[in-house]
Amino acid sequence: MHFIGSVSVLMMAAGTAFAIPHPSINTNKLSTRASDPVQQLIAIAPGSTTCDGASFPDECAVSSTEVVNALVSGFAKYNINTAAEQAALLSWMAFESGDFKFNRNHFPAPGRPGQGTRAMLMPNFVQEYAASIPELSAQVAAAGSDPAKVLDLVLSDQYAWAAASWYYSTKCSAAQKAQVLNGGLQGWQDGFITGCVQTTNTPERQAYWSRARQALGVPV
Repeated sequence: MHFIGSVSVLMMAAGTAFAIPHPSINTNKLSTRASDPVQQLIAIAPGSTTCDGASFPDECAVSSTEVVNALVSGFAKYNINTAAEQAALLSWMAFESGDFKFNRNHFPAPGRPGQGTRAMLMPNFVQEYAASIPELSAQVAAAGSDPAKVLDLVLSDQYAWAAASWYYSTKCSAAQKAQVLNGGLQGWQDGFITGCVQTTNTPERQAYWSRARQALGVPV
């Protein structure tokens, strides 16, 4: 994936980025000032500095400019433009992928065929996501109903890091998004985790959310 070395250019080009909101303006909108986004990712997913010892090295990704660019492209494509929403999605991906170590579901072994991307979307959502991407239409048709083959189509950085943004954009209701944006911990838990993602909160999952909010400058 082509990447832009300058973070400031990246932000202007993509229209969105990891950022710390201006302390004097509590709008929850992203400012154009940002600390190093790679370091923000590491703060959210502390284990993402290395792939040494990874169980599936070909799936592991370290926090890097390439990863940031893929995430930012997904945020831009699906209009994820606030720090609170980005924090929710970044924490979701970091938790589900084990600090970016996995791109497929492996647990319990051998895992569920067809479940994956950095958000560990279920196979039915992977199918829907792949079908929503025009340039993959022929490949999706060729893959048919084989969930593993469909998942293979969206495991590249371009698609795997954008899957969470697609899901949030298409599966979360306006009311749930409002809870994520303005509801703090309870809003994130009720609107996003149990309401939209349809799973349960745990202390470990919540710790990722807290780190993501802190990294992006959103009150916890």
